[in-house]
Amino acid sequence: MNPASLCLVTLLIIAALAQNHASPVSSFATKGFEIEEKTRLGSTPPSCHNKCNECHPCFAVQVPTLPRHDRLVTNFFDLPGNRYSNYKPLGWKCRCDNHFYNP
Repeated sequence: MNPASLCLVTLLIIAALAQNHASPVSSFATKGFEIEEKTRLGSTPPSCHNKCNECHPCFAVQVPTLPRHDRLVTNFFDLPGNRYSNYKPLGWKCRCDNHFYNP
């Protein structure tokens, strides 16, 4: 095997090994402990502290937003072949028992 081929094979093996060890979670060491930092997609939940009128436990939940009756938006989503036709936006509310409150 010539040196160029050997170099290419070595680079391919190193690239494959590096890709297998890639992680979507970043980590770093602090005082001997490894801490993982995870990324979150989407919005973060609001604080529901004192938002449920003295009801406990009060916690954040995602709820579907009410559709707007704007014809421009409706026409866009009604187009044939539209890949966003099943788009259902979510919003945050604070919930306690069976009651919902604005955050």
